[in-house]
Amino acid sequence: MEKITVDFGQSAGKIRKELYGSGLHTFVNNRSITDFDPIFRTLRFPIVRNHDWALNDSNQRLIDIHHIFPLMHLDANDERNYVFAPSDEVIRLCYEAGSKVFYRLGTSIEHTKDIHFNTIPPTDFHKYADVCAAVVRHYTKGWNNGFKYDMQYWEIWNEPDCGGGKMWTGTQEEFAKFFAIVLKRLKDEFPELKIGGPAHCSFRPQYIPMIKAECDKLGVKPDFYSYHMYANNLQTPEYLATEPRKFLDSIGWDGVELVLNEWHFIRGWGGVHSNVTEESYKRTMEGRDGLLGINSAAFNIATFCLWHDTPLDSAYYYGCGTGNWGVQRPSKRFNKNYYSLLMMRDMVYDYSNRVAACGGGASQRKLAGLSDDGKKAAVLVADFCGDEMEISVEIKGFENPSSVKCVVLDDVSDNAVIDCAKGEDGLYHLVKSEPGSAVFMLLLEK
Repeated sequence: MEKITVDFGQSAGKIRKELYGSGLHTFVNNRSITDFDPIFRTLRFPIVRNHDWALNDSNQRLIDIHHIFPLMHLDANDERNYVFAPSDEVIRLCYEAGSKVFYRLGTSIEHTKDIHFNTIPPTDFHKYADVCAAVVRHYTKGWNNGFKYDMQYWEIWNEPDCGGGKMWTGTQEEFAKFFAIVLKRLKDEFPELKIGGPAHCSFRPQYIPMIKAECDKLGVKPDFYSYHMYANNLQTPEYLATEPRKFLDSIGWDGVELVLNEWHFIRGWGGVHSNVTEESYKRTMEGRDGLLGINSAAFNIATFCLWHDTPLDSAYYYGCGTGNWGVQRPSKRFNKNYYSLLMMRDMVYDYSNRVAACGGGASQRKLAGLSDDGKKAAVLVADFCGDEMEISVEIKGFENPSSVKCVVLDDVSDNAVIDCAKGEDGLYHLVKSEPGSAVFMLLLEK
């Protein structure tokens, strides 16, 4: 068993707040029944992406283009043809809670079966681009009784490569033309903003060149390339944070940011997006290996840790409300993912000065940081599906702490705080309750 060594005397930059984005948001609908604001404020996401929000705020016409501008044959320059009020409210709630908004232009996913309504390619790409420009103008320039938010990121569409027409019923060649036309229109009017996309289901090197070719025709370049990750091993997040950078640089898109703006643990889509039965749903959602279980939480922390040493520019954890992808079970009890997000939050805001950490087993990832005043220190360790029962940690550069605690997240504990002392060998020994996944956050204070 290789120990983890942390040197608080050796700076390693900053804990990266950009990796702590999310798709979670507070809600407009049902606020008189359940107010989600306190939970949202507790998590303190610096920025949230607004994809799929229309699905969670039922009966509200918000965010999606077809909700804001429902009749595409009308004049895009006429203020009367827009419905902004519901979107204004949900965005206001986010900014008041301290979270900026990353705005996805387009539509939420459409899980219809044999027919689609909102994922059909627009009949007039240029008209659609004008409508998108009006939305940007409303939230950044104050147009149409709007606002002047600090809303830097604007994304064109979501998952055009998603199968079954769930996000785009046209061809990829058609989408490339659409993307370039909207990008050109928005960059012409808003050169100061970051505009990109297209939020591919994963890294798609087979589709990027055709998008680039269409962009080149119009003399435009996206500010970021966005894509998604749903995985169940630690090799995938490392690959998806490094290989896209190499590819983009190789085709002349150096400087285009890497934005991985949906990510989550999942063993398989059966039981949640296909073949849903009582048994398959329970298998996919519950237990150690379920979407809401300890393996998911340990994967979250391990991924957050390892991404600090990659060229990934920003990341957004996919979480929406209290359903399958949320932080609460239907009973309102918090799931394991919620507790992992609290650990990330604390590293970002309370221990933001990163220090050197090395070693550990193959299933383990670690991240360490100091408070601004140097009086508090934290070591975050995730063991994802590891067999070893104990993790040993050596601390350097933080001598004689007055208090040492350990926060434990495992299958039976939800961020339980316990006392922790050095062993006779001078190491801190983090002991798991059983083999498998667990997360530890060692807290030291002078």
